Amino acid sequence: MGVPRAPLTRKEIETIVGDLLRRERLPESVEASIVFADNETMRALNREYRGVDAPTDVLAFSQATPEALRAAPPGEETALGDVVISVQMAREQAREFGHSVKQEAALLLAHGLLHLVGYDHGEPEKAERMRLAERAALAGTAYLDRSP
Repeated sequence: MGVPRAPLTRKEIETIVGDLLRRERLPESVEASIVFADNETMRALNREYRGVDAPTDVLAFSQATPEALRAAPPGEETALGDVVISVQMAREQAREFGHSVKQEAALLLAHGLLHLVGYDHGEPEKAERMRLAERAALAGTAYLDRSP
């Protein structure tokens, strides 16, 4: 299929990352890799790292704990991790939820970043906390959350 076109600009990504880190009271001197991929790549990564032979919308690979991020000396760049987003899934979900691909990609980016800083949604209480954090992360942007 080739490399899909990123639905977010570098500036939009940097804004979302910076806003989220400030909201989480984490230093902004982090290095994060944000990759926009096709479903074939997502399926391969999901199979290799999660044992699920199907594409998924977003994967996050953490390289530092929230504690390590907070303990980093001021100004020292710390590797936060990688977020991989399926452009195809973002398109499908945008249609399903009735908003733009850019909005869906922003939500998936926030979701992936929250995983990198320690959020999980395996239990109902944690899922609600994460959903609220996603909304808060995008509150200062033009991107609407898909949930009420």
